[in-house]
Amino acid sequence: MKGDSSRQNSLEDNSQILSAFPREPKLEFLKNITKDFSSERVIGHGVFGVVYKGILQNGQLVAVKKLVQTSGVHDRRFQNEAGNLQFLEHRNIVKLLGSCYQVEKKLVERNNKHFLSDVPEKFLCYEYLSNGSLDNYIYDESSGIDWTMRFKIILGICNGLHFLHEERSEAIVHLNLKPSNIMLGDDMVPKIADFGLSRLFGEEQTRTLTKNVVGWIGYIAPEYHYRGEISVKSDIFSLGVLILEIVTGLKRDLNIQDISSELLIDNVSKNWTEMSHIESKYPSLEEQHLLQVKRCIELGLNCVESDPKKRPTVGSIIGKLKEISHEASIHKFMEKKLQLITEFPREPKLHFIEVITGDFANEREIGKGSFGVVYKGVLQNGEVVAVKRLLVVAKTNLDKQYLNEVSSLIDLNHRNIVKLFGYCNEIQRKLVESHGTYVFADTEERILCYEYLPRGSLDKYLYGASHELNWNISFKIIQGICHGLQFLHESQRPIIHMDLKPGNILLDDNLMPKIADFGLSRLFGEEQTRALTSNVVGSRGYMAPEYYYRGEVSTKSDIYSLGILIIEIVTGLKVDSNTVDLSSKNLIDNVQRIWTKMPQIASKYPTLEASNLQQVKRCIDAGLNCVSEKPRERPSAGEIIKQLNGSSFPSRN
Repeated sequence: MKGDSSRQNSLEDNSQILSAFPREPKLEFLKNITKDFSSERVIGHGVFGVVYKGILQNGQLVAVKKLVQTSGVHDRRFQNEAGNLQFLEHRNIVKLLGSCYQVEKKLVERNNKHFLSDVPEKFLCYEYLSNGSLDNYIYDESSGIDWTMRFKIILGICNGLHFLHEERSEAIVHLNLKPSNIMLGDDMVPKIADFGLSRLFGEEQTRTLTKNVVGWIGYIAPEYHYRGEISVKSDIFSLGVLILEIVTGLKRDLNIQDISSELLIDNVSKNWTEMSHIESKYPSLEEQHLLQVKRCIELGLNCVESDPKKRPTVGSIIGKLKEISHEASIHKFMEKKLQLITEFPREPKLHFIEVITGDFANEREIGKGSFGVVYKGVLQNGEVVAVKRLLVVAKTNLDKQYLNEVSSLIDLNHRNIVKLFGYCNEIQRKLVESHGTYVFADTEERILCYEYLPRGSLDKYLYGASHELNWNISFKIIQGICHGLQFLHESQRPIIHMDLKPGNILLDDNLMPKIADFGLSRLFGEEQTRALTSNVVGSRGYMAPEYYYRGEVSTKSDIYSLGILIIEIVTGLKVDSNTVDLSSKNLIDNVQRIWTKMPQIASKYPTLEASNLQQVKRCIDAGLNCVSEKPRERPSAGEIIKQLNGSSFPSRN
């Protein structure tokens, strides 16, 4: 804690000193702090000039870039542009502290003659970062940059580029993104340097300056180098090469004029998409991190597409990186859960269940469903499980059949279904009331023990005040539910849920959806399941018409319920839980009339890019396909997943 405190104080002191730095320092001041631009103070050479270490009177350091003399932007426009850049603040870009534009009389040579001339001198003063630039670390395995650090650096660079491209009213295209322009701050936080210099020099002069510089060859987008076409996608190409270098540690041969790193890209495409090659580079990594490496390589290759339109935006890259990070955290959670599964008794005794639930205490009750009441069970080690005490109903299955069915459900494992740990089936003699008198009778207790998901069910997020469900999360929830249902439907013995609704979709800590109450129709029998669910308020509006009115049961009954669920998630419309419209015909008609048009979708999601709006429309189309009145016209869960990913829906005519 003491180390953290001293570091915080140091950062605060540094911030105060840098904020006191003059916004337009005089040339004389810069000469003093750099020892008149002494060669011993040189700390870097770049496309746009030489960088010197400047030492202030109080000992603090700054980096002073003396820009090359060109016929680029001069005088007031230079100061205006530099002044604008000084207002930019982000943890992943190097802070510009001040700028200097001053004309000096100098002896210059022209046509073999020497004479005095006005020479403009331009300087930029930045925060000083003692760890230097990224190129000093990524190619050297002994540098101490492990995979976790490399991944954080990639994410940080992307966050900085997102700020430049998408978080301002006017995008700043870097045009010179490469390892030596990524500086490393405290804790190796990456910061993008030399951003905005194309504005100070002009785009054409920037291209002339950079295209012949060895350190830049290999990072330049082909359309920029050969045709002078400039867009944010030029930076995305450079970012892709940067990601591939950070991940693989490969270094381009600087003596080969490989303008757009074709040799590097070919090498990675051929060798680094195989997991065996990745394992040889990172032999000590666990499986989830090896998968992270593979995903980053795929992302880097996507960025270096020759067609700029096929390259992703930096926003979508960050989304994918967070997904990658999310996958790793899920893997760790699954390992922890697996340990709990192995420790939890498969057939716990009723006494054990009574102990962990406080004898089914009211304060431990966390939910009620069509099939019973759910309690929180707290184990001795502090771990929590969900205990469902099933309704006592007339037996439709023999005890042996019940035990066989529940035993098979325990063996099911999928990331998008709630894990069943154990079950209890015991008969106890209890004093019960019968016709006004108390008698001893055999009472059967049937109990199921599941993983505990503290975030609760999806309905709290769809209809509550929570604003956590942005479009990206909503889309992942839809995909997750579809994957879970596909697993149930395509198991060796297909499992039809028969009660799919928001209250039966639980969310884990990462908002990953898990289907609950699956397989209970096997334990209660289809007829009894129908009788139980058709009169439950929460199930109204989700029931396929052929199931409710005629008792016809198939996987397509679940698909109908899934369609209503997708429509609710996408549109924000709510099924009326008190409705007599058991199959939500009014809701479906509303969506068909209004929500199939892009203007309505754009008004619901005003900040989404065009590609994401198309994603929303695909979800609405998929939802409407699911609620066709004819079961045979409804898609399978697998077909829905393909449709969500952009494949066309197969015709069933």
